[in-house]
Amino acid sequence: MSARGTPMKESQIDRRIDFLIREVKSKYPIRDQAITYAFRVITNYLAVRSDARSRALSRECPYRSKKAHKLSQKDPEGWLDKVTNEHQYPIKRAWEWMQKEGNKLTVRRVKNHLKKWPVVVVTKEENKLLRDDPDKDPHQRYRDAGIEVFEKTESDGWQPRRLPNQISD
Repeated sequence: MSARGTPMKESQIDRRIDFLIREVKSKYPIRDQAITYAFRVITNYLAVRSDARSRALSRECPYRSKKAHKLSQKDPEGWLDKVTNEHQYPIKRAWEWMQKEGNKLTVRRVKNHLKKWPVVVVTKEENKLLRDDPDKDPHQRYRDAGIEVFEKTESDGWQPRRLPNQISD
């Protein structure tokens, strides 16, 4: 594994998504550690194209809160100890969506759904402000917490991210 994580192929991620679909469609579906870890591998891949560990994901993630970005500029060595990788769309909510969608699920549909709300690096203080409210879309959760999300540009700069208005398909 490199400092950036384990490189993966799209087909490997598709197999992991298929694993989630088969579990959610099973007679007694359960979101256990295997399912949760599969979600993490998938969402890490969607963010940085590898199965990155936490610190590598934070460094490479193209989405950061404004405060996390400023911290990375101010303290290039120590900022990683002050941030966390947050799922805008909590894994619990993604699992519930999959349970609701059931037989309509396809690998492509799940992947597209998860891509809408990528992992964001936020400060640990900001993470405490985020509330998992099933009645609010991720954008509203972040707005309520006063968190502005930045995205990396093609020229390696950073700009405010234009977020979709909803998570429906």
